[in-house]
Amino acid sequence: MNDVERALPQTVLREATDRRLLDETIRQVRTTRAELAAATGYSRPTVSEAVRRMVAGGLLDATGLKETGKRGRVGTFYSLGARAGRVLAVEIDQSGVQVRAADLAGRTLSEQHRAPTAPGDTDSLAGSLRAAVREAAGGPGPLRAVGVSIANPVDPVSHETVPLAGTPFPEGLLNAVTLIGDLVSAPVLVDNDVNLAALAEHRLGRAAGVSSFAYVYVGAGLGVGLYIGDQLIRGAHGLAGEIGYLPGRTSSTLATDLAAAGFGRSDAPSNDVAAVLTLLEAADDDALHRLAEGVRRAIVSVAAVVDPALVLLGGPVGTHPALLPRVRDLVAGSFPGPTRIDRGTLGADAPLHGALQMAVEHARAAAVYGLR
Repeated sequence: MNDVERALPQTVLREATDRRLLDETIRQVRTTRAELAAATGYSRPTVSEAVRRMVAGGLLDATGLKETGKRGRVGTFYSLGARAGRVLAVEIDQSGVQVRAADLAGRTLSEQHRAPTAPGDTDSLAGSLRAAVREAAGGPGPLRAVGVSIANPVDPVSHETVPLAGTPFPEGLLNAVTLIGDLVSAPVLVDNDVNLAALAEHRLGRAAGVSSFAYVYVGAGLGVGLYIGDQLIRGAHGLAGEIGYLPGRTSSTLATDLAAAGFGRSDAPSNDVAAVLTLLEAADDDALHRLAEGVRRAIVSVAAVVDPALVLLGGPVGTHPALLPRVRDLVAGSFPGPTRIDRGTLGADAPLHGALQMAVEHARAAAVYGLR
């Protein structure tokens, strides 16, 4: 035992041990106590006691025997328990409401989708959200966390959505905790969709292992999810990365520049994603250049301030294959730094993946804490 371990309370050490072993069991899918000891470096008695606690608490199940090849010795396989619990991931944006139920390994159990409501119709959006969550909430084991992705900034202290002039999703200024809190017994965790997309790419996608990167979202709105030193930067008020409000060239903001360039919707203050994708599919070079130039300005602004090791393009428009090479060329011609630009690997579903990852990480920590 090192000096740090001696200084920590035994309950904290035990929770850290249990969490590490739970994560490792989930990673291996099916494993023995001897294999856990070898993978983590914990002693066999420590592993055996932790496994005993987690089996008793329903987090792990014994799932069969493993012959060791040695006379008289048989190992027991353990896997994530059938009673370990579930999480919900919720995405609320201009494309509607999507809810995914998953186990603590992140494996999908069910999905619900509700079509988009009319722009500005907050009541219908709230009804769609409640209906989707109500349908997805039931299932085996306890519901341990609900992660919500919302296409608006979220205050990191109050966890309320932040109303901004010209937001591309004004009907999304709702309080998800209040709206669905009576439908679920688990904590409801809310964050901005671009932040969660960056989280997903950091844990599961192209930015895995990259400590400092920027995720540039191009869809109905514009945004940047920013990691510096493996920490997600939200800003004092949750407004870090709101690049749509950067000064424009021909109008007040970058977002209104793009709208004026022919990418905006006539019935809402947002980009018309379907129309933009149609232009890109038609290989409209003029439209591609106008869009790429707007993205270039955003990337150069971010790169000049924080110098990320990697910039990822994300969102339904940002991940279109025609955009990346044009953006690379424009950035290379206007910024001196060695800016590496690529596409995110999780596509337009990245915010939902992020909401699920946020819920799973909270749920595992809460489940282990509950063994105390």
